[in-house]
Amino acid sequence: MSTRVALAVASFIVLIVHGMVFYDQFFNRWEKHQTAYFEQSRSLAKSDAEKRAMDERSPRIEQIIVTQFGESRVDRCTTCHAASDDPRFDGHAEPLRAHPYSIALGDVQRNGKWERRHKFTDFGCTICHDGQGRGLETFYAHGEDVFWPDPMLGYVTQANWHKEFKAKLTGKEYMQANCAQCHTEETFAGTPLVKHGRQLFFEKACYGCHRIEGLSNGTLGPDLTEVGKKFKINYLWEHTLNPRAFQPTSFMPNFDLRDDEIKALTVFLKSRRGKNFAETSLGQYRARLQQTKADEVVRPQTPVAASPIRGEQLISERSCTACHKLGDRDGHVAPDLSYEGLEHDEPWLMAHFREPKSRTPDSVMPVFGFSDPDFRSMTAYLMTRNTPAPYKTGEEIYKNLCARCHGDSGDGNGATYLYLDPAPRDLTKVAFMNSKPEARFLDSLRYGVPGTSMPAWDRVLTEEQRRTVLTFVFEKFVREARPELKAHKVPEQNPVASNADSVHRGEQIFLQRCTGCHGRKADGKGPNSLDISPRPRNLRNSFFVNSVPDRRMFDSILYGVQGTAMPSWIDYGLSQNDVGDLVNFIRSINPPQKASPPSDKASNLTSQMKQEVLCQECK
Repeated sequence: MSTRVALAVASFIVLIVHGMVFYDQFFNRWEKHQTAYFEQSRSLAKSDAEKRAMDERSPRIEQIIVTQFGESRVDRCTTCHAASDDPRFDGHAEPLRAHPYSIALGDVQRNGKWERRHKFTDFGCTICHDGQGRGLETFYAHGEDVFWPDPMLGYVTQANWHKEFKAKLTGKEYMQANCAQCHTEETFAGTPLVKHGRQLFFEKACYGCHRIEGLSNGTLGPDLTEVGKKFKINYLWEHTLNPRAFQPTSFMPNFDLRDDEIKALTVFLKSRRGKNFAETSLGQYRARLQQTKADEVVRPQTPVAASPIRGEQLISERSCTACHKLGDRDGHVAPDLSYEGLEHDEPWLMAHFREPKSRTPDSVMPVFGFSDPDFRSMTAYLMTRNTPAPYKTGEEIYKNLCARCHGDSGDGNGATYLYLDPAPRDLTKVAFMNSKPEARFLDSLRYGVPGTSMPAWDRVLTEEQRRTVLTFVFEKFVREARPELKAHKVPEQNPVASNADSVHRGEQIFLQRCTGCHGRKADGKGPNSLDISPRPRNLRNSFFVNSVPDRRMFDSILYGVQGTAMPSWIDYGLSQNDVGDLVNFIRSINPPQKASPPSDKASNLTSQMKQEVLCQECK
């Protein structure tokens, strides 16, 4: 008896399920929407002819095929949104609601009637709203499917997007990204967020790292010409907010932007889809051809006197403080320029402007292709930053000059540490701090560490100030008495003559012993380097390597570097002669550096910057 009841219940359930499927297949929601539209239209009709027209209509799939904008689009949105072009349904509930008119987008009112600039029969809906034009169910038509790349802009958030950002990713203003596919002029009233985002792209110096065709020529970061086609707005928002949200190894700075700035940049980036629908392919080709010809024009260069006033203006216009600190402005990314005139000379600054890696090999600063007259003016202004630091106590000195890199706690995790390679020294590592003589630290404070972001404080701080801040560091962060240092048996000069045989032997030792951390290229990026803090030295940093005497290199290799992963190789059988060969090999791959040759070419300028330079030259 119980078996019969179970079978009856199961059969009943199967019958219900089949009935639901049958009903869903033959009585679609879009048919209900259209039927409701016909009935309401009949009630709103003002003549018998209008009523008869409604009586003659029956539900059907409405379809627009749009061929004027890139690839052909099949657009069935008006199947549900049947009243989208019927002004009588203004204010009704969706989907039976008339689409609003917009003066900003070009709609006009004539003789009391509105006329659309963007007619549905020509444009469809998805060209502006995105979504899936072929879909006939809300889930698919609006792009709620997490695998659909183009959910409705500003209206739909997909299930796998982070909840804390969903509320920030809705709003009709996001559709400005699609308006900019045709309306590319900066003054267009319908795209204020795109305009704001474009301004921020330059104000935050994004143009220095990223390329956007027609706007910028950066090479350090990904090309953003088609970023809006490749990524959804949730990715663009989160990556702009925190570049390491999706890419943990990204070295893009976190600019601490406000939500309104992130939204503007997100809309601007979403508008970058690599194609302007308002232009034909032939028009785009001609525009690129004209731009190429303009770039090839060689204008006679007239000597321009370096102007500190002009340099200060340029540093502001070029958004240097988006990364650097200068006065009361701080981008929390790059070194402090407040005392640059005391830290470096003019040749160093000019060489660094032309090619940052020529002076700091692991710098993340991009190459800005400004003209040499601009670089000279910027250098002239920085050379005026030559007032010594006024701070008296060790705490004041550390807080104002050191904490930005080494951190308030001295652990090397200051505001800029993520962007500096090598990273700032962790001053709390007692093993390292107590293993080096005081003279070593005083020399680093006075002369800096060549090839790194550690500046020379020789002219910024007096000897008394340098000793004061060093005392503060040991009292505040080390907190242990310095033991008597044991003398290490190392030579003052390398006893092994440098020749081809010695270099070859040193290379073999390096390949056998050192590549796990320092890498086969000796650039500090070996397979173990990601798990090591501080990271292994880049042994191709010629400025650093050439500044280190033989004695220190022997000491570091034979006895290790306390507080780091560098072991004591004397415990693993390396002799002084082996180390001598190794030192000769390392020095052989680090020839003395020469200053970068001068250049007056501005071939890498952004289009916006090029225009400014040409205008300046015409004055």
